[in-house]
Amino acid sequence: MHDKEVLEKHLNALYLNLKNLEKHKGISESDLRNNIDLLWILERGIYLSLQNIFDTFVHYIVSYLNDEWESYADIAEVLFRNNIIDQEKKQLLIQMAGFRNRLSHDYLGLDNKVLIEIVNNRLDDFYYFAKIISNLIDENDH
Repeated sequence: MHDKEVLEKHLNALYLNLKNLEKHKGISESDLRNNIDLLWILERGIYLSLQNIFDTFVHYIVSYLNDEWESYADIAEVLFRNNIIDQEKKQLLIQMAGFRNRLSHDYLGLDNKVLIEIVNNRLDDFYYFAKIISNLIDENDH
């Protein structure tokens, strides 16, 4: 699969995940306490959205920047160093990498309030990085 196709595939999956998460805006702690299926949907949707963001950036870094990274947090540094994101978004992406790792490895210790905060108030952060990805695809489409 060509580089652009891989990037677009991840971007489309990201938008689909975010669209599904949008359906659950307005959730409360009691909604999650009483509905284990909803909890699973949110955890999985957020995890897949984060994973698509990081997988896309990894593919871009390797294919177009010929740069190296060792951890998901390093991806933010590479993007910052290459003037793709600013310092504020670098810090945000590092936080997102940390949360992705918690979702993946420490899911039993997650605070449902964090999931609620993300779904109700932080999906714009995901859309911001989706826009960055879209711009990178467009810039490298020549």
